Amino acid sequence: MSYFRQVDLDVAFPPFATFLEHLGFVPNLFRAQTLLPRLIEAEAGIVDTVIFSTRALSRIQKEQILLALAARNRNTYIATVRYQMLRLLGVPEQTIDQIMDDYRQADLSPADRALVDFTVKLGMRGTSVSWTDVTRLFEYGFDDSSALEAVLVTALGNFLCTLSTGLGAVPDFKPRPLIPSGQWLLPDVEAARDSTGGGAHPRTVERLPDEFAPFAFLRDSFGFVPNIYRAQMLRPDVVAAEAEMIRAVLLPEDLLTRVQKEFILLAVSAANWNTYCVAVHSGVLAVVGVSSVVSDLVATDHRHAALPERDHELLDFALKLIREPEGFGRPNVDALRQYGFSEEQILEAVAMASLANFLNTLQMGLGVTPDFTPRRTFQPPSNKAYLLADVTRPTDESPVVDPDRELVSRVQSGDTDTFEELMNRHSRRVYRTLLGVLGDPEEARDAMQDTFLKAFQHLSGFQGRSSFSTWLVSIASNTGLQRLRERKPAESLDEAGPDSEDGFRPRQVQSWTDNPEQLYSKAEMRALVENGVMRLPAKYRVVLVLRDLEQMSTEETAAALGLGISALKARILRGRLMLREALAPHFAARTKEVTT
Repeated sequence: MSYFRQVDLDVAFPPFATFLEHLGFVPNLFRAQTLLPRLIEAEAGIVDTVIFSTRALSRIQKEQILLALAARNRNTYIATVRYQMLRLLGVPEQTIDQIMDDYRQADLSPADRALVDFTVKLGMRGTSVSWTDVTRLFEYGFDDSSALEAVLVTALGNFLCTLSTGLGAVPDFKPRPLIPSGQWLLPDVEAARDSTGGGAHPRTVERLPDEFAPFAFLRDSFGFVPNIYRAQMLRPDVVAAEAEMIRAVLLPEDLLTRVQKEFILLAVSAANWNTYCVAVHSGVLAVVGVSSVVSDLVATDHRHAALPERDHELLDFALKLIREPEGFGRPNVDALRQYGFSEEQILEAVAMASLANFLNTLQMGLGVTPDFTPRRTFQPPSNKAYLLADVTRPTDESPVVDPDRELVSRVQSGDTDTFEELMNRHSRRVYRTLLGVLGDPEEARDAMQDTFLKAFQHLSGFQGRSSFSTWLVSIASNTGLQRLRERKPAESLDEAGPDSEDGFRPRQVQSWTDNPEQLYSKAEMRALVENGVMRLPAKYRVVLVLRDLEQMSTEETAAALGLGISALKARILRGRLMLREALAPHFAARTKEVTT
């Protein structure tokens, strides 16, 4: 019935009673999760609130949305269930078939056709949805409540499609064949909208009070109430159901850790080009002690982050489920088992990836603004409609001219001995990077071996989106950072401290002149500067090592450290001021000796 073993739950299990009441049966999708009843309870709550409760949209309208979306996702399980539901609701089979094959040719009212058109666009290419799409719904008589409900049903549809694929749920009824992949065109789209959002799309009502119980729970869980929940004030019952989903899926740490789950949310959100959700979960990870450097690497390419190999496999699993659902299957589940993950942990990973898809779709439909300034923007390079064939997601980075390209290609082709030449080329820079992070020569040498080992292990996945040198330095800096964080007490590359921007104020900023009678020899001065750099806090030390001592460009240094250009420049400026202040007494003393 699925990829996971099942256990018997009591016939009085409340979610099953809910499904029997509204559907007449308990779908295999939920029976497949009996190892974790808390997941079923949370999912049943949100299905009941969004689908079974009659509000702005009719049950038939909701089922039409779910069917059209499942068909275009080529999800046989969800399409089969929705097909049967529409039959039970009295919709003619010819109309149901038309919705599956091409809803624009179906016998629907103009308003219902516009509704399905909006939701398919949101579900399949959410980054292109704008306020204009919502106003088109208003032209057909829909209001704010129905627009919000359309967004919720679409988000839930994507959640159910991802969940059924990850579980390997067997259809409850004989499936109707889906139209072959590659024969649909998506709805017309305009220019891409920045996925940070441009204001809530469905207009919202007056703010709910902060003592609203779900808000209090979210504040306790995240440290604030994200705007994505505040934007749903027309439906406080839905916000409550979503809060229960967070409570059941994200917060428990008896299986996967909170950090592992946040990493899944982060990686999937980046894969879906959702800047808002990347920013939120990077912020949450910072609160639980994960460096912004690590978060950025997990978002852009987790294989560059210094994570345990089993965590890399976990993220590969989640991304495969999101990016290539038609190629996902039991071998992917079995692969995680080989890395020691239990069935319950893998089941939780599927739920997390599904939740990420739900939140990403929801945010794109609501268009909520960021809770704080994103570190970087994720946006597809083009939103042109194209056929729904197996398509590799385009990236926002183009290959660069790389002097190491030929050597890298030879190693990737099996000439492993060539990797030694790459090591020789870059060992000095890697060592000095690690020395800049760690401040200890012996530890830097040990970390250098780890860096080259990781680079060799993951070189097959290097795609040339940056230079090999930048890629290697990013691995080195993250390896050093990981060691740094294991120290007691830990030294940080990004947390505030006594030498943070708020704590440091330059006092001795006198000018230095290159007078041979007043300055040390060039060699002596370089040694003095390098010693001064090594005494700086790590987050300033490493940027000066790469930018000033190793002469990497600003762009290369920012890419290697996972920083924005403006953030890097701020650190360079502050680091140089701190260095100048630290060295001023030496030069002042030398000047006094010369003039007396």
